[in-house]
Amino acid sequence: MQGTYDPSLVVLSILIAALASYVAIEFAGRIFARRDQRGRWLTAGAVAMGSGIWAMHFVGMSALMMPIAITYDLGITVFSWLAAVAVSALALFIVSRGELNKLNLGLGALVMGAGVCVMHYSGMAAMKMDPGLGYDLPWFIASVLIAVGASAAALVIVARLRTVRSWRDVGLRTAAAAVMGLAVAGMHYSGMAAVQFDPNAFCAPGNLLDGNAIATPTVLASLLGLGFALFFAISDARAVVQARRAARAEAERLNELAFVDRETGLVNRARFGQQLVEALRRQPVSSVASIRVLDANGEDARERVATVAAVLAPLQSSGLVLARTSPAQLMVLAEGLSAEAVRAALLPGWHRLAAGLAGQGVQLAFGLAEAPADGDNAQALMLRAASRSAEREDEAAPAPRLGSLAAFQAASPSVRDSAA
Repeated sequence: MQGTYDPSLVVLSILIAALASYVAIEFAGRIFARRDQRGRWLTAGAVAMGSGIWAMHFVGMSALMMPIAITYDLGITVFSWLAAVAVSALALFIVSRGELNKLNLGLGALVMGAGVCVMHYSGMAAMKMDPGLGYDLPWFIASVLIAVGASAAALVIVARLRTVRSWRDVGLRTAAAAVMGLAVAGMHYSGMAAVQFDPNAFCAPGNLLDGNAIATPTVLASLLGLGFALFFAISDARAVVQARRAARAEAERLNELAFVDRETGLVNRARFGQQLVEALRRQPVSSVASIRVLDANGEDARERVATVAAVLAPLQSSGLVLARTSPAQLMVLAEGLSAEAVRAALLPGWHRLAAGLAGQGVQLAFGLAEAPADGDNAQALMLRAASRSAEREDEAAPAPRLGSLAAFQAASPSVRDSAA
């Protein structure tokens, strides 16, 4: 007895297999990302993936048009579905454990291939034909080998595409799902080619499932189920991405609180110390300038630090680092510049700045330290520069009638050029 295939059902069966494969990849990613919900995603993924693969085989069997009515035994049909779910659970369990080594891959492929064969051939046995079905040995062996090979390929693909970082990864998942779908379909149709029907065979009268009656509901249920499963997996992936973005934003906020002075927007003492350490590793000769902001009585004028910081901010565009290291103190890091070069570059604008602030009752004390002459570590250099600013060296003396704040602001971006 010979049968013919309905091309539309064959194509539909391959599409269902590809969709089930994509769902498997998505759920593997969810299990990997949701360690705290591993059991839930493993169970849901096994049911969704197994049902999709089972539906593919069922539709593939329905695609074979026979000259007799095809019916199925309910119990054996349910068993074949359970076998598909169990195989899917095994696959997701293997790929969610971590790195896929050769031993896990080999054993997993063998067990999964055996499970796929059990699902397929038990589904065929559910017809309970009399006389019974025969099988062509070469095609039977080919179907088993394809099942094992497809299982191994599925494990490798799912394990490597668990994480999506770009649209390229989405494309790879789609292509991989298509390959897996063709592999699963290849196993099914090679298994169908192995079947030999007796010319007088017929299905058992006691079979409860009419093949023609349940084909459409099975297709609709599988497509809807896989669609909903894919929707929930993608929605969860988006939720995870949003949570990670929120966590990164919170980490950045905490980092800003830890390393940025909120009043001036400059880096604080802790971050400045780190940058100074990094600079000393790159350049053995570097300088640190300390600027202390004082009122007319020589007391700390912390309320004027933001004003001074705003005027000095253009220094940062020339490669210098400006920081607020204490309530009334600013520091400048000149990487690769000697104290003499910094003094020559900064003093002209410095005197103009001091003169402009003097009329507002603000004094500035300037201190300078150079590595390695004044210290070879960040702490020593910062302390040396701060102590010199406290001593009010000659650089701190204001020079009246020498210009305004705007003059210093205009001159400050060219510090390195002046130093040269």
